Amino acid sequence: MHFEMGKNLRELAKRPDYTGTLSNDILVGGGLVPYAISCSVFASYLIDNIKTGEEHLIIDGFPRTADQVSALDSAMDFFKRETVTIVALNISGEEAVKRLLPRGRNDDTEESIRKRLEWSREQTMPNIKWFRDHNHRYQVAEVFGERPIEEVQADIRKHLGFN
Repeated sequence: MHFEMGKNLRELAKRPDYTGTLSNDILVGGGLVPYAISCSVFASYLIDNIKTGEEHLIIDGFPRTADQVSALDSAMDFFKRETVTIVALNISGEEAVKRLLPRGRNDDTEESIRKRLEWSREQTMPNIKWFRDHNHRYQVAEVFGERPIEEVQADIRKHLGFN
């Protein structure tokens, strides 16, 4: 299973209702959807898709804030996930802009990308320390992402035990 917070939030933003409009405004501006909404989207996905408990789960783009870390930890408790590997894919800001701009998404202007990168350095990166400090469950794998895709993928697979 592959949960992508960004993809799920963009789907939410397409809804023809008030929630969709508010979500779209935030995403187009490069902002962060509030905790209650992002956690609800995350929880709903897990509830709808974890059927046996045997599924491999890849979570992309969550948690981003310290308060979201507790939601992830709570979900891992509930779904009896004893060991979790966090893959920290490290690339420079310039490389991120270079890779994200060609996607052509309406929320991927250079200004909004740089705003999200700055926010991420301030809000998301400190969570890596929390995961390291809670190494009874969480293992942090640092992966240098400015290499050919095949090398990065092989490195990630190695850290996840999928050689």
